This record gives sequence, structure tokens and C-alpha cells, in this order.
Amino acid sequence: TSQLSYLKTHKKAKHEGVTYKCDQCDFEATYLNTLKRHKQVLHEGTKYPCDECPYIGTTALNLKRHKEAKHEENQEIDDEGSLYPCDQCDHIANKFSLLRQHRKVHGEAQH
Repeated sequence: TSQLSYLKTHKKAKHEGVTYKCDQCDFEATYLNTLKRHKQVLHEGTKYPCDECPYIGTTALNLKRHKEAKHEENQEIDDEGSLYPCDQCDHIANKFSLLRQHRKVHGEAQH
């Protein structure tokens, strides 16, 4: 099952210290998917341009979130109605706590 697979991956990453190292820089990830995304964004230059404005996303999900937040009339955001963009990439969180959690990807201390 997917839960069992997730549990095995979590155990390796968080309790056994398994990491995946980028072969092009010093980046290290605890999950293989994180390393794949890192390589796509930073080393392969994969981009997702918005067809309505100059915005360029680094992931399809970030482009989708951008379009929902900026171009759809009935925007559904969090209860406070705020978005919290990362200042180091184009990730957008709908809660400040999620932005703090995301910042760990960049090695930032939490504020």
C-alpha cells in the first residue's frame, strides 16, 4: 500500500539518515522526489510560463497555484485571505506556518 511505502521512505530518511546527493552541487535531499525536483529546477532549467502574465513557475503546481491566486475570479485562499510567497523560489504558501516549513528546503532557520 502507499501508506506502507511512505512509512518505509520516512523511516529511511528521518531515522536511518538516508540522503540523496545532487551530482551537480552540494544539495542533499532526504527524499528522492525532492532531489529530482531540485535538479529539474536548478540544473535543467525546467520552467512553466504563465500564458496570462510574465510569471514563470519552476513547477507545474506552482504555476497552477499562481493562476488560481492571480487570474481566477473566485480565488479560494485560506481563511485569512493571504498568500505567503517564498523569497528564494516561486513557492507560494497559503499559511505562514507552511511557508516556514517550506523554508527548510533552502536551509533557512525558522523565524
